Amino acid sequence: MGDQLSNARQRLVDAMKMADVTEDLAERLSYPRETLAASLPLRRDDGSLLLLKAWRCRYDDLLGPTKGGLRFHHSTNADEVQTLAFWMTVKCAVMHLPFGGGKGGIQVDYGDLTLAEKERLTRTFVEHYARVFGPARDIPAPDVGTGAREMAWIADYWGQLHHQHSPDVVTGKPPVAGGLEGRAPATGRGAFLALEELAEALGVADGEKRVAVQGYGSGGRHFVRFAHDAGWKIVAVADSGGTVVDPEGLDPDALDKAKEDGGSVADMDGDTRDSDAIFEVECDVLVPAALGGQIDEEMVGKLNCKAIVEIANGPVLPEADEALREAGIEVAPDVLANAGGVYVSWLEWVAGRSGEIIAPDEVDRRLKERMTERAKAVRETAAEFECDLRTAAYIEAARRLDDAVTARGGGCF
Repeated sequence: MGDQLSNARQRLVDAMKMADVTEDLAERLSYPRETLAASLPLRRDDGSLLLLKAWRCRYDDLLGPTKGGLRFHHSTNADEVQTLAFWMTVKCAVMHLPFGGGKGGIQVDYGDLTLAEKERLTRTFVEHYARVFGPARDIPAPDVGTGAREMAWIADYWGQLHHQHSPDVVTGKPPVAGGLEGRAPATGRGAFLALEELAEALGVADGEKRVAVQGYGSGGRHFVRFAHDAGWKIVAVADSGGTVVDPEGLDPDALDKAKEDGGSVADMDGDTRDSDAIFEVECDVLVPAALGGQIDEEMVGKLNCKAIVEIANGPVLPEADEALREAGIEVAPDVLANAGGVYVSWLEWVAGRSGEIIAPDEVDRRLKERMTERAKAVRETAAEFECDLRTAAYIEAARRLDDAVTARGGGCF
């Protein structure tokens, strides 16, 4: 077991002790149910050949078919994929979804590929994993490096291989290919809905409500828009190109224009700094919305915030948990805060299987209802156990998963 997965599991182990669940659950979740590694050949446009490492992990299917994104990134590795699949297992349990946790990835500099190379690679991935994927077994979705385009390629090619039309084999597709209009903003909107419900527990219900956001991809960008429109002040935003700071508040339209015109929010006029400066900006809520592993124990001493809302997967390392508690910085954890995406993915999967058309306003209504209800449950569990919100979310997950183990009885092996 890799260090990242081992560290991630420890949070659930600690929560299981508090939740008084069966020993069977700990044994069941001690290691992934299935991880398939592959070597993918890619013939580049110039005729050269690349062999790329790839993985798909189905961590656990106690609650239903495994569900999780595909990450095409140069740093992806087996430990990361299995850890992300573990977190998805916890996330789906927290959200009371009929899914287990899965994840996939290719270790590749995806941005360096041409469009034709990207499509060939994606279809090669499907060919190697066609026996793993399936609407009732394992359902991919977008993640870092992938999007609606890749999901449409996967659905198309998987359907060709199985001689059937299968819009329910992936989620995050373009609406014309069976996706939902509300899927793209769902992660950012869900995180903001969680923040609103948890504001008092996070200690940020009053005051100027200043927010600093690290990462301006889909999740971060939509979160900024929803927070700004609701009256929160966006005092800083960072991406890989730098950080832009304005204590009076940044305008989302200006941020979007800078990103589109120059490639970075730091191309705006004003106070710009390096990317890491975002962690030291004075704010009420820090929102890590980029890659994982951003806040370690040393970084906690540099933070100038009251609370953290995790949109990225695993932005706060487990080693930082105790330091955050001592600093009085509460965290809305990723397994709750970024779960809006997987909830709307479930709606898309249901629509794909049933043929139902779900209107955007209905998607928004259902997302608000579920995020608010689950955030409230986590808040109440934190009060019941007198623990932090992250531990409470893991207790919620442990209870749900333990119920599934008990329900399965002797068939759970």
